[in-house]
Amino acid sequence: MTTKDYLSARTQFRIGFERRRFGAVEILTAPALSACEGVIHGFTTRAGGVSTGGCASLNLCFSRDDSEQNVLANFEILCNSVGLDLATMALVNHEHGANVLAIGADAGGCGITRPPLAFSDGFVTDDPGVTLTTSHADCSAYFFFDPVTRSIGLCHAGWKGTLARIGANVVEAMRAAFGANPADVIACVAPCICGDCFEVDESLGLRFVSQFGADCLITRRANGKAYLDIEAAGAIQLLEAGISPANITLMNACTYEMRDDFFSYRRDKGITGSMIAFMKVYI
Repeated sequence: MTTKDYLSARTQFRIGFERRRFGAVEILTAPALSACEGVIHGFTTRAGGVSTGGCASLNLCFSRDDSEQNVLANFEILCNSVGLDLATMALVNHEHGANVLAIGADAGGCGITRPPLAFSDGFVTDDPGVTLTTSHADCSAYFFFDPVTRSIGLCHAGWKGTLARIGANVVEAMRAAFGANPADVIACVAPCICGDCFEVDESLGLRFVSQFGADCLITRRANGKAYLDIEAAGAIQLLEAGISPANITLMNACTYEMRDDFFSYRRDKGITGSMIAFMKVYI
């Protein structure tokens, strides 16, 4: 896809997010998904939890410098605040790849109160008995909902998964498992580190341009480095997968810049917590 083609399609995207507060907990949602009946979704901020230090306060990752007790307490706070059941939540066991699993209610609790799922960076379901959950601290989440088959998908998308087209793989998994038509799917690219902040080796930036065809993925270059727009790369693969531009939302929120809202692995030099994205379909 050329830069011209992408920028033309982008004029039809929805841009931005809505904040929803539940006591001390605040989540971000996409208005296009919030308007759909039978599905709940959200991307957490760092507010409302019990963790301290670099993980303050709603850290939802067990592999950070935080106690298991704190993380479980934070999950319970989140669930009680937004009306989720912790026993249904299945947390992605990501490996910065592009594997996608189809899961059901029997995966509830995996990665949180039960042993983790098999390695994958995304999953799909049409089962109301499971809540899809992914972990983030600069990497994005992609949300997917097909109102026809009432199936959903969610994935973790760092630069490796983005380059490997994890989003397109989720769309294909929804088609294969549930018969979803990409033209019906409503999708959202969640907060991530933005193209003004994500410095990479120039060679990696050029790999993205070669892979996706749009030179706008590099926002600037200097001294062997490039700044990479992985949000745009995510949107391009969703377009290529057959999702209508009018059905795509970019939350357009930078985890690096928005210090009060988000943990950022790069900004905080690894001394940080993680947000989660969650999605659940109802009968």
